[in-house]
Amino acid sequence: MDKLTKLKIAVLGCGYVGLPLIIELSKHFSVLGFDIDQSRIKELRSFIDRNGDYSAKEVREAEAVFSFDKQKLKGFDVFIVAVPTPVLNDRPDLSCLIDAAQTVSSSLSPGNCVIFESTVSPGCTRNVCLPILEKGSGLKAGKDFLLAYSPERINPGDQSHALSKVAKVVSGLDDKSLKFVSRLYEKIVPSIHEAESLEVAEASKLLENIQRDVNIALLNELLFCFDEMGIPMDSVLKSASTKWNFNNYHPGLVGGHCVPVDPYYLIDEARKFSANLPLIAQARKTNEEAVANFYRKILNKLKRPYASSYVLINGLSFKPEVPDIRNTQVPSLKSMLEQNGVKVDIYDPNVKPEVAKNSFGIELLKKLPVFDNYHLIVSPYDLSIKKGGRF
Repeated sequence: MDKLTKLKIAVLGCGYVGLPLIIELSKHFSVLGFDIDQSRIKELRSFIDRNGDYSAKEVREAEAVFSFDKQKLKGFDVFIVAVPTPVLNDRPDLSCLIDAAQTVSSSLSPGNCVIFESTVSPGCTRNVCLPILEKGSGLKAGKDFLLAYSPERINPGDQSHALSKVAKVVSGLDDKSLKFVSRLYEKIVPSIHEAESLEVAEASKLLENIQRDVNIALLNELLFCFDEMGIPMDSVLKSASTKWNFNNYHPGLVGGHCVPVDPYYLIDEARKFSANLPLIAQARKTNEEAVANFYRKILNKLKRPYASSYVLINGLSFKPEVPDIRNTQVPSLKSMLEQNGVKVDIYDPNVKPEVAKNSFGIELLKKLPVFDNYHLIVSPYDLSIKKGGRF
């Protein structure tokens, strides 16, 4: 495995995290993209990225092989696991990760390396994944195969911080694993940070997103407070941001796969050590309640009867200018308003109409709406409310 260019690499999970890895690694290695979603594999074989991050030309030029057949994983040198790790009832759901680890274990051979990129609690790679790999393969980690963890840093829709443009944190079960994974990722990223342990790397990923959740919660709380005081939040932010050490966060509905999920992974793990994280828990609660607070703020701007009111929600995706609808709170906002009789339209040119329809039963407006047709135009991204022509 010293001759890196001859490595055969299998990436398990061809989604937002896996596909960028496949695209970049295929520039240097022989790569297989594996996913249990057969429709996803069929699309990628036709050079279609449903997430819209890559063009048909980019997928075609990657020259990667895509498969949903587990038998195709035999004979590979490196396995990179990039599968979803969501929450279920506010608790970590490791079912996809465990399935992936079991799948890898059945194809693992002496001299292989297994790298996990999925977001997990500190200790998960060592205490959950490692035993599964050893049991299924009959091999010993650190002796017969290398084991590493490198947290993903994919930011959907943000090409300025694409995989090939940002530093990568890596860690290993032992020094040999660490050095190997460093050399591997050096091929596709500008710089490497070697964390001192698997647990440090796992915790760093959680911290990256928890600090965002906590800061956004602060801004959401202040937004509704300042609104009651009659103080415009955007003006407050403009003034405060003139200070050199001000962290320029903004209020908004928190969605996506990372920020609203990762806090629960650390909260759950902390309980095992009798540690409480009240600030993190309260921040998560504050952001979950933001949609209801925003809904009430909108109602307060409308005149009764609400059945005569028309509201435009300017955005469906979880953040601006991306097609990613994972954990978006906009459907909940729409439902709350409609239960009061408000007529609600949603416009988002970045989300495919069929995706909105299939995922939420929402009919997106197909063209830029005329604002004069609405009483209010609201944004889930900064919780702003603007008057329309009907107001």
